Amino acid sequence: MTTIMSNLDDKVRESLRDKILAGNLGGGAHLSELKISKEFNVSRTPVREALCALAADGLVEMVPHRGAFVKERTGKTLEDTANMYGYLMGIAARIATQKAGIEALMELETAINGMNGQDAKSIGQICQSVNSIIRTTADSSVLENMIISTEKLMEPGTNVMQGSVADIYKEYTFLLGAFKRRKADAAEKTMRQMMVTETTATETTGTVN
Repeated sequence: MTTIMSNLDDKVRESLRDKILAGNLGGGAHLSELKISKEFNVSRTPVREALCALAADGLVEMVPHRGAFVKERTGKTLEDTANMYGYLMGIAARIATQKAGIEALMELETAINGMNGQDAKSIGQICQSVNSIIRTTADSSVLENMIISTEKLMEPGTNVMQGSVADIYKEYTFLLGAFKRRKADAAEKTMRQMMVTETTATETTGTVN
């Protein structure tokens, strides 16, 4: 029974999160437990759990005696979230630089070299792969949980970096060099500067922005 209830919580939470981040539920929107329970054909208990989880993520505000409301997402909030993501990924790069063995370095080098000559869409996918390698190599459950929590606050479909495909490849080449030389400071700084928002790139006319 507990597992079933947890699955219902997850279903409601992820659906509401997607709607909030996509802008389908604007800031200040009232999230009625009754309406949501009818929409998902579930009791109000998993709905309440889902709303509490979204409140913990910073997407929903629980107002005593009034209910749950979508939090206003200002430009400052989004900027702060993007900056925090950059700092966390920078820390991941620092730790990974210190921990990376030959296998991890070869994996990074193969992925980054594969960026050369690719279009923006492919570059975005490779960026996600490289960042995943770095997070895995850092091997810090505490840091990973912080990164995941920050990602939950980010707009879907936003871009990993700004600039041309050539510039993105160049930046990741710098990062690879820092890893090879075991320059943790350089790796952290480079990664932090690269990470603007979430690790998703969209295809434009040769530019990811």
